[in-house]
Amino acid sequence: MKREIAITQPDYLVEDWPGKYQVFSWLEYVITVPNPIFLVTTRKANGAPNANLSSWGLLLGEQGQYSSLLALLDNSHTYANILREGEWCVGFPAFETYPECFATIRHNAPDDDEITQAGFTLEAAQTVSAPRIAECSVSLECRLAWHRPLYESSPWHLFVGRITHLAMDEAAMAPDPVTRLQALELMYNVRSTVDPRTGAQFGPNSLGLLSRVEKIFPG
Repeated sequence: MKREIAITQPDYLVEDWPGKYQVFSWLEYVITVPNPIFLVTTRKANGAPNANLSSWGLLLGEQGQYSSLLALLDNSHTYANILREGEWCVGFPAFETYPECFATIRHNAPDDDEITQAGFTLEAAQTVSAPRIAECSVSLECRLAWHRPLYESSPWHLFVGRITHLAMDEAAMAPDPVTRLQALELMYNVRSTVDPRTGAQFGPNSLGLLSRVEKIFPG
């Protein structure tokens, strides 16, 4: 049976870490639609490589305007770096690199090389000065087109960048979509969940992988 759910956060909901439902909407944990995980790479003011593990973003756009959209907190290194440099790279890591992906979170001091210290390999981009990550089988180079706060006074800001160059591993170019997705081994961020009826929480966050691809149209 489908239930109607008010979007107002209920009083009985308890945070399992301070500020959880200020940084994220409680509905993020009710709806729990997985998003693909990616790495946003930039350079800090001192030139050190920066890496931001994220799952809030998407790819969109028409001919000649294919773009990446990011949602970034205004107190993050990546936010400041993009405003200063006007460019970034997006890389899609495979599941086997998840330890390195999460290591980028720990290595976030101003002088840290967040890519190599996490165990990844730096790779030069072709059209921007932001670094790429060699282990990402798909790398997109992006130049800032526009940005704005999600809402007035929101700490979350939307950034859209036109994709200026693309690099892909040959295995990720397989014409068969099943073979291609198996080669990519993309990870998805599966949030911990909240029962909106009771406030009961189940977690922590998990990593999801595609387990099935169906070809529903004739070839």
